[in-house]
Formats: sequence, structure tokens, C-alpha cells
Amino acid sequence: MSKTIVVGTWAFSSKPVLTAGDKLACGGCSCVDAVKCGINVVEDDASYGDYLVGRGGPRNKDGYLEQDAAIMDGCNLDFGAVTGLQGVSKAISVATDVMNYSEHNMLTGGGTTAFAAQRGHDIDAQLMQAAPVSPSSGDDQARGNDTLGVIALSDGNICAGVTTSGKRNKCAGRVGDSALPGCGLYADNEGGAACCSGDGDEILKYCPSFHTVCLMKQGSSAQAACDQVIRDIQRRLGQKEMFEFAMIAVDMKGNVGAATSVTSYTDPKTGVTYEGFPYTVYRGRDLGVQTRVQARVQARVQAPATST
Repeated sequence: MSKTIVVGTWAFSSKPVLTAGDKLACGGCSCVDAVKCGINVVEDDASYGDYLVGRGGPRNKDGYLEQDAAIMDGCNLDFGAVTGLQGVSKAISVATDVMNYSEHNMLTGGGTTAFAAQRGHDIDAQLMQAAPVSPSSGDDQARGNDTLGVIALSDGNICAGVTTSGKRNKCAGRVGDSALPGCGLYADNEGGAACCSGDGDEILKYCPSFHTVCLMKQGSSAQAACDQVIRDIQRRLGQKEMFEFAMIAVDMKGNVGAATSVTSYTDPKTGVTYEGFPYTVYRGRDLGVQTRVQARVQARVQAPATST
């Protein structure tokens, strides 16, 4: 029996995960298209800016919105990414076009906007303009580093996609882990897929998504692979304090895994506080938010998500 499973990072991923899952459930939609459509829902909604996603995301130090996004098809390892994209809210759509229509796998800066225009994406003049930037404060650090990552498994194929406007008050041109293959995401039908969120400047040093998928290819379950990857990072850090890190994974059997260094998370929009890292899981039109705490314990259903 074919499994349809969609998983997203953080509790705010409920809407994109539900969108992607329902598209797959209705049939005639690939995992790539489902992930792209699901992520588009929040990229074009400015109210999700508090999660460092889409048109409402924070500007860089120069006042410009620069978005990073990537998508990977586990069937053939096709990959597309954009970094430093300006002027287009739906960054994952441009990344998908890079995967399907460009001779390259990743475009950056002004080249991404030019490519998007050539592909017929609307260039929003407002998103191209600089906006006033608030001085950095301790509150920026307290609010953490969100990123939307979505994994979809259906009919034996798996896909991963990510999107982010990047760290608050980042330098112009800064690229974190999100759009880098093996760092922010990786997908391979021989093992599964993984997505990461957190402090991208630290995450990219460890290529945790690739490591996780490699472990699943060797026979580890999604959860066992996630556990081993975070243990390896903690071992390498030694006595240093662990950076903010959260990861989801799905193996080809449909098992879901997660790992985190987050002890608690308060949703900036809803005010709901979760013990650990909340992530959204869709299975056959059933949608719920689960949490993974810092210690290695079984994930559990924290609260049902409502369909909107």
C-alpha cells in the first residue's frame, strides 16, 4: 500500500503541510509539485514573516529582503536552489524552475531575479526596495532561527524543500545552510530525506541532512539516524555550547524522525509554548503537531492542528 506522508519544521508548517498532503491525496500531483505548492502558501503571506519566511521576512542590514530556497527530488537527485533572491515572494517556485529549466543547479543574487523574470515570475517592485531596519537587539537572538522545511513521501518517491528569508540583521549576501544540498536539505529515494532549521552558519559545517540520509541508506530508521547525527555534532563540539538545531527526516518506509537542541519553543504568532521542537506530520489526511525534546524520548502528539 502506498504511503503518503508530509512533514514540516515547526508548528507553523501546518498549513503548507496540509496543502501538500491534500494535493498528493487527490492524485495526479508529484512530490515536487506538492512541496512547492505547500511552501508557496506561506511564502506569499506576509504574516509568516515572524518565522523568517517569505515576503514578510526580515530585511538584511542594508534594508533589502534576500531569500534563499531549494528543492530536491529523491528520484534522480535533481536539485535547484536560489540564494539572495530579491523581488519574488515565492522563492521555492524559482528554485524549482532552476532545477527544471536551468543548466545550473544554483543561482544567486541578481542572477536569480533575472532568471525569475525570464521564466515569467512577477517581479514585485516593493520587494526590490530597501526598507528601514530596526537596530539589532538581544530580542533577535531570543526569537531564534526559524526556517520552513517540508518533506513529502508518496508512491515510492521523496522530495525535500526549504525556504527562508534568513537570519535577522544578516549581512548583505549572507547565505546559511537552508539552500545548500546536504546541509539544509537532502533527498534520495535510496534512503529518505531530511531538512534542517536553526543557526545556519553553524549547521552548514556538519552537512547533517546528507549524513542523516546516508545513515538511512545504511539501514537506520529516520529516528535512529537523527539521533546519531545530533550526537555526532555534540561530540565534535565537545565542551562548547550546542547551537540552535532542529531536524526532521523521513525514511522510505514512512518512518518519521526528528532531533533538536531546542529545550522549548514559543510560537511568535500564537504565543503557544511547546516543550522542545514542534513539527507537523500529515498521514492520510490526518494532521497533527508532534514535539521532539532535547533528550532522546519518543515524540508524542502535542495538539491537533486545524484545517484552514
